[in-house]
Amino acid sequence: MIDEVARPETVSKAEEREGGFAPILGIELDRAYRVAGRILGNSAEAEDAIQEALERAWVSWHTLRTPEAAQGWFWRILVNGCRSRLRKRRSQPIRDISEAIDFGVADPLVAMLARDVVGRAMHVLNEDQRVAVALRYWGELTVPEIADRMRVPEGTVKSRLHSALAALRRELERHGENGL
Repeated sequence: MIDEVARPETVSKAEEREGGFAPILGIELDRAYRVAGRILGNSAEAEDAIQEALERAWVSWHTLRTPEAAQGWFWRILVNGCRSRLRKRRSQPIRDISEAIDFGVADPLVAMLARDVVGRAMHVLNEDQRVAVALRYWGELTVPEIADRMRVPEGTVKSRLHSALAALRRELERHGENGL
């Protein structure tokens, strides 16, 4: 009788990649949606930005050296994608199809932004300030984490947050709102 040699199960590269991708980045999706929604102010565009970020992360997953760096890496991809969308907006304004056609269904992000005085005031911020504020208050990231994701010094993040909060305060006071 020939003894069978126990062979370890082999896992394909694709299965290995998929096995690490979903558990690590899947937990970030709700927070990523909130942040992208705040930066972009549009739920459809936020969903598109997240989809693109996930696609880029998936394609480049094999280049990631350690799984511990995945969250910061994904956030940099997402923030850069949102910033690109904001820049593109300046040259090619985007008109939401729901503005042109009444589908009878309210967009939950738009409804939330309409109720939220701070969300309404975010239009006074420049791109860098908007990203910093969204990451800090809706992404619940610390200043060092924001600096890492935006690839700027911590002092720059603090400066952007300080000037953004001052601008938001002025805008809220201008409209008679309290709370910031």
